[in-house]
Amino acid sequence: MSNYTPESDTRTTPEHYHVLGANLSITADAETTDGEYLVLDMLVPPMFENGLHTHEQSEVFHVIEGEARLHVDGWDQTLGPGTSGYVPGGEVHGFANEGDEVCRVIAVMTPGGAEGFFRDVGQQTDNRSLPEPIEPTEEMLQSLFATGERYGFEFLGPLPERAE
Repeated sequence: MSNYTPESDTRTTPEHYHVLGANLSITADAETTDGEYLVLDMLVPPMFENGLHTHEQSEVFHVIEGEARLHVDGWDQTLGPGTSGYVPGGEVHGFANEGDEVCRVIAVMTPGGAEGFFRDVGQQTDNRSLPEPIEPTEEMLQSLFATGERYGFEFLGPLPERAE
C-alpha cells in the first residue's frame, strides 16, 4: 500500500542540476513515486556523451526535440522527436547528442533511487539553462565514477564508433 497522497507531495517545482555540461531537471523521484521511478527532463548540448555504463534500473529515453544516439549492448538507434528507446536494467548502454542542436529528452528510470547520484554529481541551479560548455578533467571524471559506484553505476569508457 502506498504512503503517497497528492497532499504529501511538498515539491511544486522541479530540481535543476548541471551535470557535465547538460541540464537535468528531476521532475519525479523515488520519494514522490513510492520508489517506483525517477523522471529526468534533460537538455543535452551538442556533442554531449554520457559514455558506456550500466545500472540496475531499466530506462526509457523519449526525445522531445532534436536527435539523439542511444547505444545499447553494441546496437545503435537514432531517436528523433516523438520516439523512444528502451534499456533493460543491467545492459551496457550510452547516450549522445551527436548533432549541432540542443536535444531535449525525458528519461524515466525504474525503480527510483538514482536521483541521489544526479544530486551528488550535479551543481544545483535555479533554472533550466545550459551551463557553459566544459571539458571534464580526469579528476572530475574520477569523482563522478566513484559517486556512481555508490549508486550502482559502473562506467566503462566512451561510446564506440557508430556501426554503419
